[in-house]
Amino acid sequence: MDKIKTKQIICGLLICLLLFACYGCGTGSPNGGSIDTDAQGIQAETRDMTDLSGRKVTIPAYPCRIAAMTGPSYEMLFMLGGKDRIAMTKIGHTTNYPLALLTNPDLAHYEGIGANPSSSVNIEDYLRREVDLVIYYNNDNELKKFDAAGIPAVVPSRSSPLRTLDEIMSQPLDDFIDRSVATVNYLADVLGGESIAKAEAWTAYCYEKLTMLYERTLNLTDDQLPTVFWGNTWGENILASYPLGNRCYEIRLCGGELLAPLGGSGNFPEVTKEQLFDWDPDIILVDNHGNYPELVIESMYREGSLWESLNAVKNKELHRIPAGVFFLDKGTTTTLMMVWLGTIIQPELFADIDIIEEIKYYYREFYEFELTDEQAQKVVDGWYERVGDEPDL
Repeated sequence: MDKIKTKQIICGLLICLLLFACYGCGTGSPNGGSIDTDAQGIQAETRDMTDLSGRKVTIPAYPCRIAAMTGPSYEMLFMLGGKDRIAMTKIGHTTNYPLALLTNPDLAHYEGIGANPSSSVNIEDYLRREVDLVIYYNNDNELKKFDAAGIPAVVPSRSSPLRTLDEIMSQPLDDFIDRSVATVNYLADVLGGESIAKAEAWTAYCYEKLTMLYERTLNLTDDQLPTVFWGNTWGENILASYPLGNRCYEIRLCGGELLAPLGGSGNFPEVTKEQLFDWDPDIILVDNHGNYPELVIESMYREGSLWESLNAVKNKELHRIPAGVFFLDKGTTTTLMMVWLGTIIQPELFADIDIIEEIKYYYREFYEFELTDEQAQKVVDGWYERVGDEPDL
């Protein structure tokens, strides 16, 4: 019997058990909400939810063939205990993350297809695999295809209501954390059952660590904030960055000041060489979105490099963003990445934190996986192998 048929049988049995439990306990649903009943009092196998983009969607009460197509949604479902309910994911996620394969060997057998925020959906890819729920980007034209095919699709992220730099930087910490944990908690609600408790424990970790960062860096003066440029967010171009509003709050929480363009073309606007030299950042972060970030760092450190006069280069302060089950700056591990970043930007303030032990604790606590010191160091070093053809978004 193949894996797909086995999963279908298991999910069918789980649905029966779930409905039996709900029938015996009133109208409770696995996520604490309610399951609709028909005129005869028989409970339906669907429930209505509003996704994080504000769309009202009717989804299965217990989705068990999920297509996790947005960048970190596979990693989130996995962390929440839903790995056996994933039918497909985007190409690259099944091959590019060695730690993902270590923690879930079944990942290699998931079906993968191309998907990104602007790509066109081939609905047959989803119908053929009999998925009962899709986690997708907020692309109205493509979402309509799922609606027309009768496949429920949810958007797990929402746009920030904060528009100006002043609004972003003056937001209360609790508001920032609430937005940071919203996607994981929404997906836990979609999964239901034990995923709710897993999300609650993870949320408590995020509150604890982000509050710790806030309290330690709150009273730093401007001249105590090292300047940070977050580069190489696409291709091998260190001049590609994020807009200033995208990461400025996170960098300040970690004790630094972000240098970035106010705006620009696309999600990864470029700065000029002249601007980067004028800023002369103390620290340069090299993002894993680049095809070969390790080569970018090697090239910038090379004697005679165009960049050798930059302070960050002279002081060996180029740092690749870590990677685990997914890039550490996205998905469930953004908080863990910020703890790492605090040790990079303010090493004296965070001298008590052993980042290797912190990483091991995180994966033991939330993935039930014991990392060795060597494996944890690989996470710090950006443990990633580009095998698929698509960038991870």
